[in-house]
Amino acid sequence: MTEPSRDGFDVRPDALRRGSRAYDEQRRNAAEVRDLLRAAFDHDRKALGDDEYGAELAKKLPGIESGIFTALRSYIDALDRIAPGLHTSAANYEAADRPPAAGS
Repeated sequence: MTEPSRDGFDVRPDALRRGSRAYDEQRRNAAEVRDLLRAAFDHDRKALGDDEYGAELAKKLPGIESGIFTALRSYIDALDRIAPGLHTSAANYEAADRPPAAGS
């Protein structure tokens, strides 16, 4: 995304945009995994059984689920911020590299 130069570094906006698309894809993948996992929990919750192990797991399951889905939400939220930030940075670097308009 950046290349060393004599003056510090050069930014390649196209690389920032590619990175943005990659983070968008990661976000879509994470959301799909979250949805599949939610469906699996909803399905398997019904199959815990009536024995002591099933009863114990039924008590612990809400906390386990909460931890998992809270972590997934935080991860997806972070991805939601990264991709647009890279895209905005690309536009900002391009604007900074443009020569000023005549008469400015």
